[in-house]
Amino acid sequence: MTLTPKIAPVLTAVALALATPLVAQDSAPDEITADSITDTQIEAFANAVMAVQAVSQEYMPRIQQEQDQEQRQEIIAEAEAAAISAIDEIENMSADEYRAIGSIAQNDEDLNKRIITQLEEMQAEAEGETEGE
Repeated sequence: MTLTPKIAPVLTAVALALATPLVAQDSAPDEITADSITDTQIEAFANAVMAVQAVSQEYMPRIQQEQDQEQRQEIIAEAEAAAISAIDEIENMSADEYRAIGSIAQNDEDLNKRIITQLEEMQAEAEGETEGE
């Protein structure tokens, strides 16, 4: 029994939850549909998920430890900005595309499976590189 299929959707959910509030200001690009999303976009989205997860891991302890509500909101805003910046640094991905693909994936099982497969492949590659060191 493997835990990876259960982990990948959680990673996606965490990444989407962190990045969605700020990018939700703009509407999704009209040209993105489940059928139009390419393997290149899937790979870029998966890279963005991993980047946003790294931002989340950095900021979540600070957010959870902060008792002052105003300070907490400032840290959340900082985390959202860092997540957007991380997404924008990914080749072939913008914050709008990230949000659009994530939104579509929540309602399209086939797209979600493609993303999970890509995340699993990336995780396997990362584990292989770690073992090879």
